[in-house]
Amino acid sequence: MKKIAFIITTLLCIYLIYVELYKNKINYVSINDSYGIKLNYNEYLKKIITNDKRLGTYNISFSNSTIYNVYQDVVNNRTLRVDNNDYYLKKVLRESDLLVINVGMEELALNFDKYNIDRNGTYFDKMYTDIEYLIQEIKKYAYGKIVFIGYYNPTNYYDSKIDEFFYKINVKLSKLMNLSNILYLDMYKLAKENNNISYNIATNIYAMYNNY
Repeated sequence: MKKIAFIITTLLCIYLIYVELYKNKINYVSINDSYGIKLNYNEYLKKIITNDKRLGTYNISFSNSTIYNVYQDVVNNRTLRVDNNDYYLKKVLRESDLLVINVGMEELALNFDKYNIDRNGTYFDKMYTDIEYLIQEIKKYAYGKIVFIGYYNPTNYYDSKIDEFFYKINVKLSKLMNLSNILYLDMYKLAKENNNISYNIATNIYAMYNNY
């Protein structure tokens, strides 16, 4: 009996040590389009989490050009082979503690007309429908904290109509994310100030994660 009690105690101690070591770790996943990759905020955030001694796993391999393509990646459980390891998107989502979604900016930029706000609005309505489907699908698998990064002016031209356009889509996206229990990062003012935007995105995401 003493031997069994010793074994049980030892196993319990090992388990408690494991829990203590890993309870604060963050499995970080980021899904991006080319604009998100170009901003490079993921590397800043990785350094911040690592310096805080909280980084568990880190995966930014899943990217695609449009919202609909990312939606299809989730539905079809896209598989990637990285460094001789297979990563299944649904499994990656399930195991994430912090998921950052930054898709749609690429297609918005490619279709944006600074002189035709009505056309931009029509295109965003299409994007919004795709965003709804994407969020619904991702929420089936991702149970950790999720941050959705909003959109910004892809040009250097600003006027009242452009300000109003982005204000409206920010309100619409913010409401959707709130209903879906997803954190929303308003990018319009952040990008407009253009003051070390990548680092600011990273610090904002980490603060949102810790304060949620």
